[in-house]
Amino acid sequence: MNKEINKNFYKLMLVTHRQDCPLEQYLIFIKRCVAFGITTVQLREKNASHRFLIEFAARLKEILDPLNIPLIINDRLDVALASNACGVHLGQSDGSVLHARAMLGAHKIIGTSINSIERLKAANDLPIDYIGMGAIFRTKTKHNVVRHWGAQGLNQAAKLARHPIVAIGGITTKNVADVLKNGANGIAVISAIHDASDAREVTQQLRKSIDLRCDGK
Repeated sequence: MNKEINKNFYKLMLVTHRQDCPLEQYLIFIKRCVAFGITTVQLREKNASHRFLIEFAARLKEILDPLNIPLIINDRLDVALASNACGVHLGQSDGSVLHARAMLGAHKIIGTSINSIERLKAANDLPIDYIGMGAIFRTKTKHNVVRHWGAQGLNQAAKLARHPIVAIGGITTKNVADVLKNGANGIAVISAIHDASDAREVTQQLRKSIDLRCDGK
């Protein structure tokens, strides 16, 4: 998929959190979330083998490609290349953005994480498509968080950013409006949807809040 086809891919990104869920069952969950309003899926499996990641990515692409929903691979440029995913998300120690751009070409999506204003300023000059900013609030899915930006920190960063900001970390239906009001162009979520008693309701509420803010409706 050419990223120009879907310029709003970063609106509502679902980061995978399969854990012990059987793959077939989890793929059904992903398919439903996409139907509910997810605009991108980021495949994040920190301890999975290369072989499994390729299989997982291929199965996700079967669901996502016909719907023009991008698949982004977390950390693993090799998997992104091998699976012909739509892009890669690189953390601050996951490899060179310049190398990734050279390998992927101009039409693939590249995002990078930042946890300080200094890193944000450095990211401004990189050939990326979005900045992953977090954690905004406290979250139980990531334990090595350097800082919690909060709404005020997000607002400060948004004024300096030259790329779209995708906010992540503790974002829920209760605080998403505040996150968007303070400069986020989109959000990435894990727990908000994976732990929801009603994934449909939560996803649709998040998407509605984003569309209202981003589309000015």
